[in-house]
Amino acid sequence: MEIDIALDSYDDLFSDFDIRGYGERALSKDLLDELHIRLRRFGAKSGQEIVFLVPGSLRNVYDEELINMRLRSFFEERHDYHLREDKTAKLKSLLFVTAGLALSVAANIIVEHFTFLPIFNDFVLIPSWFFVWTGFDMLITNRREITVKKRYYATLASCRTSFRDIEIYAGANEGGPAPGGGAGGPGGGAPAPGGDAGGRVARARAGEGA
Repeated sequence: MEIDIALDSYDDLFSDFDIRGYGERALSKDLLDELHIRLRRFGAKSGQEIVFLVPGSLRNVYDEELINMRLRSFFEERHDYHLREDKTAKLKSLLFVTAGLALSVAANIIVEHFTFLPIFNDFVLIPSWFFVWTGFDMLITNRREITVKKRYYATLASCRTSFRDIEIYAGANEGGPAPGGGAGGPGGGAPAPGGDAGGRVARARAGEGA
């Protein structure tokens, strides 16, 4: 499975607010959203290839190597981050459940030894069940979102990324328009390959093979 994304330039991959080099810049939210949509629509499978289509006149092999390294580094960092978040969520849920059960047991012991405090058990029962149910909620509900993100970035980290001339892509598709807009030649007056007014990541089209 291959995911093709047309770009106006390499800058479409990165945040407009970050002026660092390609090896350090923050990735564009538009790019991450588009990748999320593509993977969800066509199935998140390991080993897919993400192909960025760029005007041939703007391509630079050195920049593309930096960008490929930055993309892989970012995806791996985010995957590791959500792995840690998953472990933290499990630990917090365990602590909450343990605290709730400990309160309940402590209340029963106190009531058994001090019979003049029967209401104490009922009083402690409220916070103890609060801790228990909060712990289970954290384990089931909160971890669900973390798990989705963890799998998403694990899939992206396993994907290969490459660059191709958008003109060659358009020619291989019998002269049809490139993904996301017109496929005007370098320097021509036709619409830019991105097609959208914001110059952000263009529509991506996933197809079988190159």
